[in-house]
Amino acid sequence: MDLDLAVRNEHATPRMISVRNGSRKIAVRMCGDFDDASRLPIICISGYHRNMSDFFAFAEKFSEFSQKNWPIVRVDLLGRGEASYAPKADEYSTLDDASDMVEMCRALGIHKAIWFGQSHGGQVIMALGAKNPMLIAASILCDAGALISAQGLVRLRNNLKFLAKIRNHEDALHAMRQILGADYPSLGAGKLDSISGRTHTWDKKRRRLVPRFDWRLMERLDSFDNDDVLNANWEMFDSLGRVPLLMMRTRNTDLLRADVYQRMLTRRPDAISLEIEGEGSPALLENSEEMGAIAEFVMHTNSNMLKK
Repeated sequence: MDLDLAVRNEHATPRMISVRNGSRKIAVRMCGDFDDASRLPIICISGYHRNMSDFFAFAEKFSEFSQKNWPIVRVDLLGRGEASYAPKADEYSTLDDASDMVEMCRALGIHKAIWFGQSHGGQVIMALGAKNPMLIAASILCDAGALISAQGLVRLRNNLKFLAKIRNHEDALHAMRQILGADYPSLGAGKLDSISGRTHTWDKKRRRLVPRFDWRLMERLDSFDNDDVLNANWEMFDSLGRVPLLMMRTRNTDLLRADVYQRMLTRRPDAISLEIEGEGSPALLENSEEMGAIAEFVMHTNSNMLKK
């Protein structure tokens, strides 16, 4: 199986939305009924270098666990997937991404939503909570928290730099299967290749993997070392304190440590918690347990909002 499967599975042409005074464009794909004012849309933001294809299965399957045609927006942040790239590397930041989400909501006519973020996407949601809390009706965080592990960032950087040096297609497939196999030990080669295709394609002429993200995102991780102790931003996490919260952690992730996750739950005892077995980051969002939990959380939050 080639690495373009995930790209080919994305049938709809994305909508491009201008941000930052019109000089940049993020990409979104929308599905469901946005004319039904009784339903809060779900806005999905993926991990640091990743793109909306991580939510492809979620968007396809969600209505099986909830009301049909629930409105869902999947986002490619600047520098990821089909969004435009920033002219300068220092224009990539969590705060800038949060500002882009404000502009996106304005363009789409969304006044309030349920926000779903994986790893970096969750960081963006927390920053949005500090910047424009009225946009957030509820939050779903997966492998995202007040403190991200430096070891996880270093592993991500080193793996991607190793892949960039490979000049043989079969070697690239083998390497990606080995890397992803640590996060998804029960998956076969075909499924691992599909996950690989979300972030890379193979250029036959240049004989190399082509990332579906701006490589300068990796360069911003060069300053991290395994033994770094990063500062926790509990104030940003607390910005979500007024809204319902569903927190999820994949058991194989090295981005969000188990002890940090437990501290988050202690800080938010009202939050719903779900740990996903047998997966790392990103969560695949294909199993009935997590899909059912997310749907129940969304429906309950939506029902409470209608009563207000």
